[in-house]
Amino acid sequence: MKRWIFFTVALILNIISILIYAPFIQIGSGGQVLGLVFFFGSLILTFTALYIALNFQARQKVRTLQNRLSMWTKLSYHVNQVGDEVFNELPIGILALDDEFEIKWANPHAKTIFDPKITGKSLRDVNPSLFSLIASGKTQFSIQAKDQTYDVTYRSEFKFLYLFNVTEREQVKQKYQDQIPALAIIYLDNLDEALASMDVSEQSSLKGEYLAAVADWANKYDGYLKPYTDEKLLVVLYRKQLQLMIQDKFDLLDKIRTISTQNQVRVSISMGIASWDVDYEELGIYAQNAVELAEKRGGDQVVVNIQDQKIQYFGAKNDAAAKSSRVGVRINAQTIKDFIDKSSHVFVMGHNQTDLDSFGSMIAVYHMALASKKMAHMVIDVPKLDRTVDKIYQIVKERMPLFQDYVTTSDEAIKMMDENALLIVVDSQSPRIVMSPEVLEKASKLIVIDHHRVGEETFDAVFSFIEPYASSTIELVMELLSFYNMEEQIKISPLEATIMYGGLVVDTNNFSYRTGSRTFEVASKLRDMGADITEVKLWLRRDLMRTLEINRLLSQVEIYLERFAFVVTTDIYDDRILLAQVAEALLQINDVDAAFMISRMENNIVGVSARSYQQINVQILMEAFGGGGHLNSAAAQIQNQSIDEVYQQLKTYLELEYGGKGELMKVILLEDVKGKGKKDDVIEVASGFGQFLITQKKALQATDENLAQLNKAKEEAFQAAQRHIDLMKKLKSEIDGKKVTLGIQIGQDGKLFGSVTTKQIVESFEEAHHILIDKKKVELSSDINSVGIYTATVQLHKDIKATFEVHIIEK
Repeated sequence: MKRWIFFTVALILNIISILIYAPFIQIGSGGQVLGLVFFFGSLILTFTALYIALNFQARQKVRTLQNRLSMWTKLSYHVNQVGDEVFNELPIGILALDDEFEIKWANPHAKTIFDPKITGKSLRDVNPSLFSLIASGKTQFSIQAKDQTYDVTYRSEFKFLYLFNVTEREQVKQKYQDQIPALAIIYLDNLDEALASMDVSEQSSLKGEYLAAVADWANKYDGYLKPYTDEKLLVVLYRKQLQLMIQDKFDLLDKIRTISTQNQVRVSISMGIASWDVDYEELGIYAQNAVELAEKRGGDQVVVNIQDQKIQYFGAKNDAAAKSSRVGVRINAQTIKDFIDKSSHVFVMGHNQTDLDSFGSMIAVYHMALASKKMAHMVIDVPKLDRTVDKIYQIVKERMPLFQDYVTTSDEAIKMMDENALLIVVDSQSPRIVMSPEVLEKASKLIVIDHHRVGEETFDAVFSFIEPYASSTIELVMELLSFYNMEEQIKISPLEATIMYGGLVVDTNNFSYRTGSRTFEVASKLRDMGADITEVKLWLRRDLMRTLEINRLLSQVEIYLERFAFVVTTDIYDDRILLAQVAEALLQINDVDAAFMISRMENNIVGVSARSYQQINVQILMEAFGGGGHLNSAAAQIQNQSIDEVYQQLKTYLELEYGGKGELMKVILLEDVKGKGKKDDVIEVASGFGQFLITQKKALQATDENLAQLNKAKEEAFQAAQRHIDLMKKLKSEIDGKKVTLGIQIGQDGKLFGSVTTKQIVESFEEAHHILIDKKKVELSSDINSVGIYTATVQLHKDIKATFEVHIIEK
């Protein structure tokens, strides 16, 4: 009506305007009048058409909105029903939290996952791991709850958690992971050399003994064993069996070691195992690299390379045996000479905090380059020398003025290096600890000469001469010098020979560690060159303050497990030599097999120096912290951990590896432990591992009192289960044979309007018979899609089922 009023007013105004302006319009003829009428008529017609068009569009919009409203009205029943099913019946756990992470609401499935009385509790108390993941800001992750795995989605803006059961998916993934192939390559080290002095029958007998031990070990884990030479074998197995080998810590190493000891031969085993989800050709490459790494680390060990996991090491309880012959040394010397001869410049570099072994090796390699008449430089940054070498470096500059001419800083070396320059790194097993990472990065050609066991981080070198059997890098380079250039006499001054001799003394702790016949041969050769033993002793003497400080630290010693000595201090010591001297002094205590000095080196770096005797491999222990070294001498620098954390972690490693003196203990598992047992199982484990489980609150010691409590709890659980069975049998008798009737709407096509849910059925059953049934335990013989009689089954217990009829009628 309002629209017509507006139109009428507009028309009246139009007529008035015509009457007002009519006197001023000159109409000369009837044709002009007709034209004027036609003009105003067309104008009115235009406005009328525009009005009709706009009004038509408005009516169309109204009609469309009315149709949509009608459609949503019809669908509202279905939408509400689907929403109710999502919240209450689908296997999706939903939790609503407040700002303090208190659970304000939980749907029925979430209560099944956690606890029926979960509402009002803090999420931290219900599931600590779930709370910590959400508190850390994660929104998509997985958790474990009651032996089930759930994918979790957290909507932080609404404080809602959604949990989806993915246990079956994870089980399939685990089964797939268990079936990933693993390939082991096994070397019997030094077998030919050990058998060379025996007659044929003894050789066959001993070789058969070794192969039988390997075959028995492979059969134990269902592996396929195939020898491809007398000394080399292949084993193919699944990753699941590999995990069992890891749990047993590759006891084959001990068996081979026992055979060798009984027969008085130096035969050990080196093994490389790879397990990757790749083709067999690539898998073979990984396995080959692993066994080569085991060899470079000195043999008598296993290197395990599993996809997406850190490389693991097992064994290495004995120090490396010398494997290379004089022929091998001569070939290596010639190879290095060929690289030097083809280079434009030669640069020699050691490790950060250069010690005497590194410094003396640099001097020896420098003389090798001079023998090839090549321009050579030793890369030395004075602030990166340790205190002893810094003192000796000043002495060398005074007594050998020309020494400074062949020393260059790392910045100068980078400017001089070109694409044909050769960098030789000595006495460094990792790129992380070289004196100048920038020089290393600049070098296009690299040679490494070292005596440390190789770790995970290796150099990308054109040639490596790494022999863990050697006492020091000095020992290696002096052997190379003997075969380097037979036509050119290499002249080494007495002062330089003294420095090299000092390197031998430092790395062998005055010829007490890793010392073989070759070590003494090199020492003798250096003495012939003029090495001054007395001067070495003077260089290595401690000053009064250092001696007093070491004695003060030794007064804080703590003995652990009756065989391990610790000195732990919160003071900051940036001198790693001091840490090593304290650890070595601790070894002088009777019955101490390994010693550890732990302190801060910087505010965020904890330093550990480790020394040992006999069968304690401190290198493996330090590698667990990211460090390295040798069997009896190793160290590590750990970032972003407290001193106490490092201390407790190291004690845990010692307890696991050496605790309990080989004794076994029984524990009661408080939760499932993979590969060991289920909750409430009583298992027998190594004493060290048992103590670890107890401290982690995963187990209790199986004392008579604890076993009695466990048996009592099991008996109570059994009685409760029996009472539950009796109750379910009684409930079955009350449900069987009953019926429930539901009235529903039928559509025009005769089909149900909507669907009948188990929730509706159990509610109707409760209303009719006053018996409450869990809707999740109700199963229908067929889908309800029309009127009729259907059979419903209630799963009351594993072996107890009740049935009743569901009558569907039309409303």
